[in-house]
Amino acid sequence: MLPGYAGRIAWIDLTEGNVSIEKLDEGIARKYLGGKGLGAYLLYNNMSPNTDPYARENKLIFITGPLTGTTFPAAARAGVVTKSPMTGTFLDTYAGGLFGPHMKYAGYDAVVITGKAKDPVYIMVDGAKISIKGADHLWGLSCSETENRLRRDLKLEKKSKVSVAAIGQAGERLVRFANIITEKRAYGRGGAGAVMGAKNLKAVVIRGDGKAPISNQKVYKEIEKRCRKNIAEHPLTKKGGVFPSIGTWMTVDLTQNTGTLPTRNWQENTFEHAGEINGDAFKRHEIRSRACFACPIGCSRDTKTLVGDIEFVTEGPDYETIYAFGSNCEIKDTGIIIAADKLCDEYGMDTISCGGVIGFAMECFEKGLISQKDTGGIDLSFGNGDALIEVLHLIGKREGIGRLLSEGVKIASEKIKGSSSFAMHVKGLEFPGYDPRGMKGQGLTYALSDRGACHVRSNTIRTELLGRPHPIDQYAYEGKPAMVRELQLDYATYDCLIACIFGAFAITLQDYADAVAAVTGWPMMQEELRLIAERAWNLTRLFNAREGFRRKDDTLPKRIFTEAATRGPSNGHVMDRASFERMLDEYYQIVGWDSHTGIPADKKLRELGLEKLE
Repeated sequence: MLPGYAGRIAWIDLTEGNVSIEKLDEGIARKYLGGKGLGAYLLYNNMSPNTDPYARENKLIFITGPLTGTTFPAAARAGVVTKSPMTGTFLDTYAGGLFGPHMKYAGYDAVVITGKAKDPVYIMVDGAKISIKGADHLWGLSCSETENRLRRDLKLEKKSKVSVAAIGQAGERLVRFANIITEKRAYGRGGAGAVMGAKNLKAVVIRGDGKAPISNQKVYKEIEKRCRKNIAEHPLTKKGGVFPSIGTWMTVDLTQNTGTLPTRNWQENTFEHAGEINGDAFKRHEIRSRACFACPIGCSRDTKTLVGDIEFVTEGPDYETIYAFGSNCEIKDTGIIIAADKLCDEYGMDTISCGGVIGFAMECFEKGLISQKDTGGIDLSFGNGDALIEVLHLIGKREGIGRLLSEGVKIASEKIKGSSSFAMHVKGLEFPGYDPRGMKGQGLTYALSDRGACHVRSNTIRTELLGRPHPIDQYAYEGKPAMVRELQLDYATYDCLIACIFGAFAITLQDYADAVAAVTGWPMMQEELRLIAERAWNLTRLFNAREGFRRKDDTLPKRIFTEAATRGPSNGHVMDRASFERMLDEYYQIVGWDSHTGIPADKKLRELGLEKLE
């Protein structure tokens, strides 16, 4: 028995149809904890360099953390780790819902899937019994249709201890930004759904009747009570606070008022119709709020709309989706944004990347680089909501112009002559909704993220825009490398625990350390948690370096350096290239990476116990 863990890793080879079970080594668990750390360890040590993301040798890893399955608040998420088909980098992605707890209850800390099935299959994990079953009857179904069909075929009640993670048509057709969807939650960004599709794997079904083992139940309950009290009293997470009452919708007004709301494929960073797509506008569509397992915050909400005579009901959209399909595409119709969110969930597509590539295509259309002949007669002008929905369907089906756009902005820009200067991505991953011309630290965050442009590997919104824990000049370069490094370690800690970043507004690092100690029985201080996070961050950097990534790849699109917005608070601002390079120099020095290559130095690897990795 290993408290805090199920103590087992399942290895499933779809090519051979084999299943094997490995005991989780306590030393490895202590060193990497779970989530990002343990996932990086398993991927790095079990896959050869330069493996094609679509090759059968790529691993698809479902993973939990030591708090998964307990009632600790805002820590019920699970992760997926693989090599990204969008970027060729390490990819870890997390989602709420019940999949993680049910995986722990089934008796597994990780499920590692390799190989490729000859025909479509799904995996059934039913406690100790794991089987590979035919899925021809599921192929071609949307994500929700797949889950509903499986529940019906397996005679499962809606409230039974079973979770389904599935891909839709986008994953089947290898749309590079395809997601895996579980209970309307997305393992998003980077294309994990396409990796699943490349393996002919339609779904993973988990059923477990066990429980999460806790070493010291009495101490754990005291810590849980303390953390729930902190959440109930914090202004952002308490009842009636920002996250429970409006969720991430509040961010539209925040970015609009600070000149950081990307608009018209990042030509501007304020949107003249922001008031029509903000929290008040979406509140009119709200049906109910939702919370993840054991979470008292409830930041998510269901919305409903009619587009034409079609009703769309979705969990969302969140801020990133509102930006991607809204201001980024100059869409002011909340109904179109809700419909786009729902369709992406059904096809199984990342909303940020999908909105990003459509916004990019709209600018190509505006500049005459593609025509209605290329789009199949669609008027792909900015602001055309009907066209956005039509193209979204084409992307999900990989038909017409959708075949090119399904490859993402980077590959599409390489094939559309004259478009590279406004191809908004880092390492192949499209941008989330915060413009670094108006928040310089965020630019460093994007450049250094281990999975491409990402706001949840470090997000400077809390410091540069919200002034927490203390105000800082959003346009300044000084002090930003140290700030970003601290935030990266914060976020890596949450990802090793697989804890939600919203809960972390009220829960301290020491609270997490105390919870891990109570659950596992290990002595744990916040300094050790920090060391585990730093080890995980450096290991993913080593993975990317092994794939050929260097300092030159830690950069931003040309537009960010050369084109300023013409209106709003950030009017006239760009990212100064020389100042950006100085931030990189300072960051590499702080973290102990080689200033020329960006690879962790031998001294740093020895400090972290990573020196023996080949």
